[in-house]
Amino acid sequence: MTHSARRQYGAVALLMAGILLAAVAITAFTRVTNREDGRLRLVAASYPAYIAALNIADGVDGVQVVNLVAAQTGCLHDYQLSPDNMITLSGADALILSGAGAESFLDGALDRFPELAVIDTSAGISLLESRHVHDHDHDHGEEAGSQEPEEGLVYYNEHIWTSPERYKRQVANLRDGLAALDAGHAEQYRGNADAYLAEIDEIERQLADAAASLPADVCITFHDSLAYLAEDLGLHPVAALSIGEDSGVSAADLRQAEQAAAAAGSVLLLYDSQYPVEYAYIADSAEQAAVLTLHTAAGGEEGKSAWLDAMQQNVQVLRGAAE
Repeated sequence: MTHSARRQYGAVALLMAGILLAAVAITAFTRVTNREDGRLRLVAASYPAYIAALNIADGVDGVQVVNLVAAQTGCLHDYQLSPDNMITLSGADALILSGAGAESFLDGALDRFPELAVIDTSAGISLLESRHVHDHDHDHGEEAGSQEPEEGLVYYNEHIWTSPERYKRQVANLRDGLAALDAGHAEQYRGNADAYLAEIDEIERQLADAAASLPADVCITFHDSLAYLAEDLGLHPVAALSIGEDSGVSAADLRQAEQAAAAAGSVLLLYDSQYPVEYAYIADSAEQAAVLTLHTAAGGEEGKSAWLDAMQQNVQVLRGAAE
């Protein structure tokens, strides 16, 4: 880049920064005005948190629920905050996190909004260790990951919403957080949460019933997003591969998965519907095998029934595999 080009680039960057700061200031003023009008603006930092918030805040007067990230984005491993995202955050009264490191793209950004209330729905939830560390900056519970995990550090799996049991705890945490933040509508939040939790209980029962008839209770997962759901279904992973990620799958991992399938005799191959079905030939090593493509509710259509719909799809997949 020439000296002249660098000067022009610097001028454009300064101009864009000025526009962004002005927009943030305007939006911040709007937030104050909304508070005086009794309006509460909730910003969910991820799709699962957004769906939970839609249910718990449903019909509560003056409460607006906004999704920070597009609903179709899916897992947020590589997500980068945009200027529009920063403007949205500046207008928020509360930020809702799925937590457990799912929204690591916010690291550092929240320092700009010290008065923003944050509800971390992962509080108190038991986490599984991650089988994979991404080769980009990504928090798995303690520190941002790298391609080679640092010795002594524990990296956690952030996909907790895929577990109905853990998702219920997230809903309860959000209920309690909103009731504390907006005490005037606490009873509505609690009533909505009770209704939603009852629906989750029913889906959880259906999942358990369908899983009980599966031809095997041993599985191989092809993404970290499936670990919690597998645990809820009573399945025991004998190998864990990661497809759809920058790190790829090594030949050694594939051999280990084939050996595990052969030793198990009967095995289920679990795929996240966000990613393609790859390495299905591993099934050939087992005497009996079935491929199950499951919906992890990481993204999709907007609407408060989205998580329930995703899990209902999984009920049908499990039933189909049991036939």
